[in-house]
Amino acid sequence: MNRFQTSPAQVRDELARLMGAALHEGVRRLFAQVERQLFDLASSERDDARRAEAFEAIAEARAEQDGFFRGLSDKLLGSGAATDPVEWHELIGDRSRALLFEDALADAKQRCGTEHAQFEARIGQLHSDDPEAVPADLYTMESISQAFLAQTRDLPDALRHRLIAHWADQVLNRLAPIYSVLNDYLIQVGVLPGIKRLRNPLDEVDPALQITPPPDTTTEEPRHDGPNPEALADRLVPLVRATIAGDDQYLFRFERDQDWRAEAFAEFIMDRIEPTLPLGNWPTRSRDLIRLVGMTFSDVLNDELIDPRHRRQIAALQLAVLLLAARDRHFLADADHPARRIINLMALIGSDPDLKPDVQATADMLVPIQEAIVDAPERLEVLADQMRDISRGKPVEPEAQRPSPARDRLALIEQRCRVRVDKILAGHVADMPLREPARDVLAKVFQPFMVRTMINQGRQSAPWAGIITLLQDTLTLQIDPTIERADVDDYRRHATQLFNETAGDGLLTEEQQALDGFIEYLDEQARQMPEMSIPKRPVTQETEQAAPASSPSAEPEYVMPAGHELGMETPDPADLKERAAAPATAESAPAPEPDSASDPTPDTGESIDIPSPIDLASVEPNPPSEVDEPANATEAATATERTEPTPAEESASGIPRDGLFLASLDFVQAFFDQQVLSEEWFEVYTGPGRALRRLKIRNLDSENGVINFANRTGQAKLTLPVAQVIDDLLEERTRLVFDNPRFVRATEQLRTQLEEARDER
Repeated sequence: MNRFQTSPAQVRDELARLMGAALHEGVRRLFAQVERQLFDLASSERDDARRAEAFEAIAEARAEQDGFFRGLSDKLLGSGAATDPVEWHELIGDRSRALLFEDALADAKQRCGTEHAQFEARIGQLHSDDPEAVPADLYTMESISQAFLAQTRDLPDALRHRLIAHWADQVLNRLAPIYSVLNDYLIQVGVLPGIKRLRNPLDEVDPALQITPPPDTTTEEPRHDGPNPEALADRLVPLVRATIAGDDQYLFRFERDQDWRAEAFAEFIMDRIEPTLPLGNWPTRSRDLIRLVGMTFSDVLNDELIDPRHRRQIAALQLAVLLLAARDRHFLADADHPARRIINLMALIGSDPDLKPDVQATADMLVPIQEAIVDAPERLEVLADQMRDISRGKPVEPEAQRPSPARDRLALIEQRCRVRVDKILAGHVADMPLREPARDVLAKVFQPFMVRTMINQGRQSAPWAGIITLLQDTLTLQIDPTIERADVDDYRRHATQLFNETAGDGLLTEEQQALDGFIEYLDEQARQMPEMSIPKRPVTQETEQAAPASSPSAEPEYVMPAGHELGMETPDPADLKERAAAPATAESAPAPEPDSASDPTPDTGESIDIPSPIDLASVEPNPPSEVDEPANATEAATATERTEPTPAEESASGIPRDGLFLASLDFVQAFFDQQVLSEEWFEVYTGPGRALRRLKIRNLDSENGVINFANRTGQAKLTLPVAQVIDDLLEERTRLVFDNPRFVRATEQLRTQLEEARDER
């Protein structure tokens, strides 16, 4: 009958094995659903008789589950199991329930589509070949449902009616993948061979789940409420310690790509913490907290570009991160939280082809990270810096390990690039004098960054052009006597954009410290350097003769005071203004004496007045400008304070970084409510080097300070801190798929309101 000479009895036994596994899982899921429903009923029932009836039904379900499945299997394989047509209302005993049952059965067959119809045809062919070995309509939905109803006849009505009500959604609707597998098997053995499907049906099959042992039937007091976030943290501490010790039974596992689901993670965690507590009895805050943490991991662990070994390492932190989220509300709301940086850096390492082999470096940090979360969360900052160094390839191999030839070649390339970069730096510096901070930043920041850029991206790349421009600004500003705060702010902004956005991977810890030190040096120089006002030149006998008092066009002469160099104190601008405004005559004005109060610089006898045959009295000096000078010291100090934002409290766009504070603002809530109602689609930025995700805003969770994004069906697929989303919107990293002028106006209004809120704080 087939090309492999397989007997119908062998085919029947293989079908029984495949379908038996699916039905066993379906029956277990069905009884679990009914038990939860009965338990909820018993917990809320005030009548003692009905409560007792519900608990008796629960005990009956637990006792009859295994025997029910064995009886169902025997009825399916028995001869004539589904040969005689029967009315459903006769099997159920209730016409209204029978109508609902028939509708659910028809819907389940429609879900399976042609797979079920092809299976029926092939089973009919097998039955015609050997009626004794293969019963008619074996394992069709009608025969399975008839056998199920016959098996439920002896059960109590409270249990039987609920099993019938949930039969379709818990069993029949989930049989479509198994019918695909059965059809493929029948095609392989030659039963009615048809056109082979192009897809692999095994991709649609749920991964095999471990069959949990039957729950303990010992009577316990029913629990009405699950743990709140504070109590949840206390329950998680021993689980995290057990995980550190090597016990992985409390970790949610994922088997394939795109297999980590936040809902399944939440159900698993709640079942491990409270096995006998129905999911509906958990507080909403705790359920949402677990789900949001699951979505945080889902965005990383479902990325197939990350090495599976690194994905397993990230998944090992799930309980510790959940514990941290239960203790620290800022974990979900703050995009720059150290734990978030650790997870993102591990994902970055796993997706970098140059760092993938270095699995042990990140594996060695798993235990310190978990211990820090349990005992000392303040250590996460240090661990995040260490993980950042690993992502930059800082750790070197042990000396006992012989480097590979590829690493030898890389070392040679690095040496050549380092020599070339040194020559480029020397050409730009030439004979220019270098201050110590500038010399330090060239050696610790520019030289290693230019070497890395030359190796990885070349001299025609955007990072190389950016570092050359920044190098020229560095050499100019470090000796510029007219440097202002605006110049320092521009320099800081260009450096941040180059190292964190254009290059994308940032700097090492030591490099960042050197850059911060140079920027602080420029800040100090800008504070010490007043607005350029040319002081009055001392009147001497030569100047009296050159500029007689009778000449109405004679003007006071100005020279740069001695000692007016970079880093040296200068006269008070107000005093200089007064002296410049005072009239100078050849006969009545005595030579001014140096003011010790306004010029603390010792008199060295030097002068930058260069002798020249040109009559200096004929040169008309530029009067000091009073427009650019502050009116008084208080106004200058206020202007200085306004130009010094705190990086830890504000983002690159100038908005506050506190997600919980932003989520509490009425205009922020109104802005995101408007986007929810308009159902605009966004290309969401999730990180450097990662693809944009096309989603729409689902809601603003002000309790946790996060934005939930959803797909076209409304299912939550991504959660990001509100501060990060606002910053990305203002910087146009996250943008609309289709332009909308109203959104542009709303965004500008949001920017203005955020700046006003920042100033008020």
